[in-house]
Amino acid sequence: MSEYSNPSAELRARVALEKYRFKNTHSLGQNFLLSESLISLLLDDAEISPEDSVLEIGPGAGVMTRLLGERAKRVLAVEVDRGLEPVLADVLEGLSNVRVVFQDVMKADLRVLTGESFGGEGYRVVANLPYYITADILLKLAGSDCPPESICIMVQKEAAERVMSRPGTKQWCALAAELQYYGRAQVLTDVAPEAFDPPPHVMSQFIRIDRWDVPPVQPADPALFRRLIRAAFAMRRKTLVNNLKASFGMSQENARQAMIEAGLDERVRGEALTLEELSRVCDAMRS
Repeated sequence: MSEYSNPSAELRARVALEKYRFKNTHSLGQNFLLSESLISLLLDDAEISPEDSVLEIGPGAGVMTRLLGERAKRVLAVEVDRGLEPVLADVLEGLSNVRVVFQDVMKADLRVLTGESFGGEGYRVVANLPYYITADILLKLAGSDCPPESICIMVQKEAAERVMSRPGTKQWCALAAELQYYGRAQVLTDVAPEAFDPPPHVMSQFIRIDRWDVPPVQPADPALFRRLIRAAFAMRRKTLVNNLKASFGMSQENARQAMIEAGLDERVRGEALTLEELSRVCDAMRS
């Protein structure tokens, strides 16, 4: 790249991918974003500033990583595919505020991981995630004992619709309930398949979830509340009483009593309940 005095992030990535003959791995969900103009717009929507520490999950070819490094104070990029190591080294050359770690983020301790790079300060997440791990990653981030201040990620449009769903609708689910307990979600922009390399077979959306300063409900035991959310949706079409018995080993009478104390019909299904109602059940379980 010596003929270019200051090559763009996109050019760096395309040259490096060709240089190292990198082949996308379908099983890892590698659909890279290479368009610098598009990524710049996404980071504008994410409102990344020079004061921010950013965790990027799945940097891929590193175009977003480099642009993050040029905007943020510090960037930690976590990549599972070691085959991308030489590509990322070329694309990120010259950036001293970017650290790349090769490991599976689902197996990582977020407090240790972010503490090493950010010194225990608050951080934000920006990612073009492999779609097959979207729900698992979001639940891990939202339920962490060191949750990010915001999460801005690319997801399938179908997943975004689930995150935005409301109680009583067909799409209301544990993912939606837990994320809405964590923060306020919004769709920032639609992204067509042809924006990716290779193109996925679905429409995508870039969404943002900002952590609440004060959660919409405040159960006495937040960890128990998260367990209850997952239990409520564990067996759809079953009553919450049955799910409480199955997930917590409660007796029929104790499960019924918790519902009564929460002011709910014992025949109600978990997927029909709001966060506020689930919070009442949670507190009743502790009494």
